[in-house]
Amino acid sequence: MNYPELPPEDVYATTKKIRFVLDHLYKCKKEKNKEIKVLEFGCGNALLLGQYVIKSGYDYVGVDFHKPSIEYARSEYSADNARFLLTLPENERFDVLLFSEVLEHLDDPISVLNKSKSLLNNDGIIICSIPNGYGLTEIEKYVDKKLGLYQKIRWIVRLIRKIVKKERAKVEQLNIPYNIESGHVQFFTISKLNHVLNKADLSLKLIQNGSVMGADLSGVTILRSKSLIKLNTVIANYLPKWAAATWHFVVVKNNNS
Repeated sequence: MNYPELPPEDVYATTKKIRFVLDHLYKCKKEKNKEIKVLEFGCGNALLLGQYVIKSGYDYVGVDFHKPSIEYARSEYSADNARFLLTLPENERFDVLLFSEVLEHLDDPISVLNKSKSLLNNDGIIICSIPNGYGLTEIEKYVDKKLGLYQKIRWIVRLIRKIVKKERAKVEQLNIPYNIESGHVQFFTISKLNHVLNKADLSLKLIQNGSVMGADLSGVTILRSKSLIKLNTVIANYLPKWAAATWHFVVVKNNNS
């Protein structure tokens, strides 16, 4: 499949995730032999995933309660095949639901999945991505939160390269809204993930490792070069699931749902 131009890979394996999503959207379209409808929960500003689904031509609806993000998405990624909403649409059914880095932010992911699957066609699929709650990325975030290493190292790097003013001006010029208030409240293992899915009467169809590690701190230290960033995603393919930092996976309704 010919994808729209994708961003360079980052320490979070974002591009690998985008490809995973687009691969399965295309597969779903081919299997159904029709145009498919896609609903993304927690679409945010649509910068990291939604825009690529839209550019690929799918009928897309993005939903998020963070109004500044939705307003930004509407202004930047408006298209005939795209809608951005602050509430769930009524009386609609979708072929694919997307949860990209969302489930770990929910107080009750079971109830959200139970409610959302009512919007899914019986033969539809749910495509998700979450961090391993006990993987290297979450461990790195915990250490960084306690010690504040990222901000210290980032300051040193900026000072050495003399780009503090340039970086600040670039960020201010972009002025992209992002909901930073919603932190992680769920810390998944494969066992916990399966428990949540079972309670929502859903089943894990397939799962792929995303990366070995990767967060803000490693992004300004050991994972700076393109080759190491790529290696971070490639090595993950050969690791057992418990050793990966992130997972991308497909979920389906159980037969009696």
